[in-house]
This record gives sequence, C-alpha cells and structure tokens, in this order.
Amino acid sequence: MATQIRKFEQDAIVESIFDKVTKDKTTRAFDAVKKCKEYRDLLSTANEVKSFDKQIEILREQRDELSKKVSRGVELYNYANDHQLKYDRWKAVLSTQTGINEWKLKEKIANRLAISLLPKDAIQNIDAIIKKIAKEFK
Repeated sequence: MATQIRKFEQDAIVESIFDKVTKDKTTRAFDAVKKCKEYRDLLSTANEVKSFDKQIEILREQRDELSKKVSRGVELYNYANDHQLKYDRWKAVLSTQTGINEWKLKEKIANRLAISLLPKDAIQNIDAIIKKIAKEFK
C-alpha cells in the first residue's frame, strides 16, 4: 500500500521539478540566443549602458564632493566677512547675498521721497515734527 505524502512534501517536490524545468529551459534558450548576432549586439550595447552608469556615479560623487567643498568655503567666508555668499547646490550657482530686506528698503525710500517732496516750510520743521511724533509712541 502506497503512503500518502503530506502537502508540504508535495510542494517541495513540485518546487524541485519546477527549478529543474526552468533551469533546463533557461539554459537551452541562452545557448540558442548567444549564437545570435542581434543578441551579441544588444549585449554589447547593454554593457555600454552599464559603463555609462558607472561613469555617471563617479561623476555624481565628484560633483557632490566639490559641492560640499564650496558649501564649506561659503560658511567660512560668511563667518569671516561682512558680505555674505550664497550657494545654490542644485543649480551650482554662487552669488552674493546683500541681506537687504527689499520691502523695508522700498518703504524707507518711499518715506524719504515723501519727506523730500514736502513743501519747504514743512521740511524746515521736519526734525521737530518727527521728534514730537516719536515721543507720542514711547
């Protein structure tokens, strides 16, 4: 009388048969393909792509290293100098940073212009007027 096998044993046998069948089919397919000129041409091109990928990775590492060097240099420069530098890592652009708040500067210019355009008699008393108003807000 035959002994019944359990499900996990059957699965293991199926897996073994599957591995053998796929290995045999893969070997036969590869043996047939490697003789084909188109395959060799495509393999050569695929290897070129791999080579480019390696070169790109090397260049990316070099770029990152140089970018870090510039960033460190900008930090040291900004620490030691009054004028600030700014480095945009993604665009690789080094520029000066004025520290000017554009809105505040325009407001100051507009105020000075308004004072300059006052009638002459108002300009003579402007300092006294400014002091008086400033006292009110203390």
